[in-house]
Amino acid sequence: MSDSIAITSGKGGVGKTTIAVNLSIAYKKLLNDVLLLDTDLGMANSHVLLGINPDLTLLDVMNGKKNIGDVVFKTNTGVELVSGGAATSELLNLTNNQRYTVLNSIEEYLSDKNNAKLIVDIAAGAEDNSIVFANACNRVVVVIIGEPTSFIDSYALIKAINATSSFKNFSIVVNQTENYQQSIELFKKFEKIAMRFLDVKLHYVGFIEYSKYIKDSIINRKPIILSDPKSDISLRFTKIATEILKTPKNVWGGLSFFNEIKKRA
Repeated sequence: MSDSIAITSGKGGVGKTTIAVNLSIAYKKLLNDVLLLDTDLGMANSHVLLGINPDLTLLDVMNGKKNIGDVVFKTNTGVELVSGGAATSELLNLTNNQRYTVLNSIEEYLSDKNNAKLIVDIAAGAEDNSIVFANACNRVVVVIIGEPTSFIDSYALIKAINATSSFKNFSIVVNQTENYQQSIELFKKFEKIAMRFLDVKLHYVGFIEYSKYIKDSIINRKPIILSDPKSDISLRFTKIATEILKTPKNVWGGLSFFNEIKKRA
């Protein structure tokens, strides 16, 4: 059964795409098929972290020039990538029809794959594109860091997703922290804020410490889970990937990447 996981954040600069890329590779080690869809349209950089430069992007699909299969780039990690492309007004201001084209194209592409994982790297913040693509996934992961702006913006994002889809389950990854204990303290502080005003359930799924090795992996354009697969950080990515799958799926009656979600709602 195919599954879709949104990787989101309330604000930029919290390491969301680094986490999305490394989690995609972690899932590839556990499963047969993994597709990373970069919907951070106009600011897409998953391909940069993977060290590749796709010639074709989602824009070619939305313009009707290519089918989704034509723009899927098979990386040397085994993960398939659909890049969001470079900044253009066409990508930054999508119509609903264009968004639906993306949803339907992905569903069609993955329809014959068993137990595929769709990882969707979603633009930071609560703009229309971010909310629509997050709502289309059955699991939502929010990346936070220990800063007031991250808390405030992540709360606003969860509130917006919940208001538009009634999703109640959100996985939280605490990034750029010192250790496990600090990550738990930050999670509990954020949970207290969210639970005070929202009818949602937050699931702590793990943390990634601040590390120069991750910074080096970004500069070298080689994800740390590949460059140093036995490191504590790489093993944490694998554990986070597993913990996410233990959380309840969200269901709703709107448009989604997979029809099975609509049928259950």
